[in-house]
Amino acid sequence: MLRVTKILFFVVLAVLGIFSSSCGSDHSKVRFVHAAVSSAPPDVALDVAVDGKTVATALAYGGVSPATGYLTIAAGSRKVEMSTTGTTDDLINSTIDFASGRQYTLVATGFVTPPKDPNFNIAAALLTDDNSAPSSGNVKLRILHAAPYNGVAPNPPALDVYIVPPSTDITGVTPNVSSLLYGQASPYQNVPAASNRVIVTAAGTKTPAIIDETPDSFAAGQIRTLVVVNVLDGVTPSSTPIVLSDLN
Repeated sequence: MLRVTKILFFVVLAVLGIFSSSCGSDHSKVRFVHAAVSSAPPDVALDVAVDGKTVATALAYGGVSPATGYLTIAAGSRKVEMSTTGTTDDLINSTIDFASGRQYTLVATGFVTPPKDPNFNIAAALLTDDNSAPSSGNVKLRILHAAPYNGVAPNPPALDVYIVPPSTDITGVTPNVSSLLYGQASPYQNVPAASNRVIVTAAGTKTPAIIDETPDSFAAGQIRTLVVVNVLDGVTPSSTPIVLSDLN
């Protein structure tokens, strides 16, 4: 079981030199995703502080900040704290090192409320992004397994990912990504920009599909990250991933 670093996230904009509107050699870029699910209603919104300054309040499950693009921050070590909205009790309190000139996605995963297994406590996966353009006529897709399911080991299972034309029967098809573990992101997949069907199953199985959809938003030159998550306030995987617009 991959143990992801406990940290968090979410920023709206600048305070006291922590954030900057320009990107120089002493800055990096980051975006934040709230995918830490509650095991039962109500949904737990989050307040976030960076270096002791409140930068976001009442962030809902499934939210992305910024909504598009990245936030520019000063490179170096940053203290990031997360608490349930309206409280001062940290759920996450950690120092994160952001390298200059790099782009990151920081995704909160696991259960906000205590799960049955401590391996699925709220945590965060830090991804280093590669937004170099895909080859001509292609899109780049990356998949993050952030669905803790019911929070009991050996669940959640690893995932297989298929990126195929819409009418494809995957019975005899080898997955593009095999055995993706909880908390892991796949390598970027360079695929033609023609219509793609994205199918996600439990590793080693063809059915039932966790995700089976044909996004209509992919175009040549785009990069997208698909985050596989639980249903809101639930212990089953969602059939709809969070789709992050990395580039274009």
